[in-house]
Amino acid sequence: MNFFDTKKTFTGRYLKNLTFYVFAAILGGVLTGYYAPGVSIRLGMVSRYFFMVLEMLILPIIFMAIMYGICQLSGIKNARSIVWKTILYFLIISSIAIILGIVFGIAVKPGADTGIDPSRISTSLPRTFEINDTSLSGRLYLNRHGIFLITSIVAGILMNISKGREKFLNILDRGIKIFYTVIKYLYIILPAVIFCNIAYGIAVYGINTLLPLSKVVATVYLADIVFIFGILGAVAYLFKIRLWKFLLGLKEEIILVITTSSSKTAFPLIFEKMESEGYNMKVLRFVIPLGYNFNLSGACIYISVTCCFLIQFYNISLTITDYLWLLLIISVTSKTASGVPGSGFLALIFTLNRFGKIPLTDIALLYSVDRFMNEARSVTNFISIAISGAVISKINSSSKNNDIQ
Repeated sequence: MNFFDTKKTFTGRYLKNLTFYVFAAILGGVLTGYYAPGVSIRLGMVSRYFFMVLEMLILPIIFMAIMYGICQLSGIKNARSIVWKTILYFLIISSIAIILGIVFGIAVKPGADTGIDPSRISTSLPRTFEINDTSLSGRLYLNRHGIFLITSIVAGILMNISKGREKFLNILDRGIKIFYTVIKYLYIILPAVIFCNIAYGIAVYGINTLLPLSKVVATVYLADIVFIFGILGAVAYLFKIRLWKFLLGLKEEIILVITTSSSKTAFPLIFEKMESEGYNMKVLRFVIPLGYNFNLSGACIYISVTCCFLIQFYNISLTITDYLWLLLIISVTSKTASGVPGSGFLALIFTLNRFGKIPLTDIALLYSVDRFMNEARSVTNFISIAISGAVISKINSSSKNNDIQ
């Protein structure tokens, strides 16, 4: 079954040429943001509402995809082994990402001797970040993806053991097709959204904002590059996956993630692309949706580095125990970073609130350059999720008990 046909329809042909339209939108956005900043700032509303609508569509798809994936796994003899190996893989990779971020933060010291005068940089935060994470509504909002995840897993298990399993599967099949069709047509306006997003970023932030905090931005990018080509490269080599070829195969999706600053924009596109490369679709439908909640390596690195920046900025002395506690907190709070652009910054605030030893007084300093780190965070999330699907699929195909019932 092909959920996302990009070959036969008008939308399919359009999506195949999406990269060209995206580059044209980027160029137009840069020029508009530079020469017409007043108009560009107002254009920011377009991309903000687009991502709100997109999240409303993709969350149900992930919900249904996990339910569908659980039922599909029941048709694989070693399903229980796949589940435990997936969970173990996510835990190991996420922990390595956090440790790598902390190591780079300590080694590079992006927050030491910055010479930054906070009064010269905007210290106001958008009201969207004024969330009380101690209130019930705040906790529900921050953990909405986790709630969706748990609910979908429970629903998938119940559906799998019910007598009407096949009927439910048919309903899910139709539901996923309907949502994918809606998203395909929504993607027609994606270049226009990217144009607005880029124009807004250039107009509001620009290079002058980047310079005072360029060291923390560079540290995040450096850690992400090492993680992708070092850690994930080693994992890919271990499972006989040619990383560079794998990334080239997903170049359109990676460009989409970079330009929209959201890993979820590529979610509907990744399944067909990976299935065409020979990866097991039954495994992908389980692992990839789960990865969008549990395997956010880019968010782990970003939060780790920025926490180190603030620790050094305020000259705070921490013990090994404190760093271990911080690692544990990041491993939990990073799961809230699966959302629209900016959700990673919200996860950072959530982390600092839980840790309690780093003040939030000048947190707006980091928000002023968060837009520049968002791309690295999102693309690292996406690549890590895609690799996880490939790895677990390889593990399944190499197992002696991989016969499909």
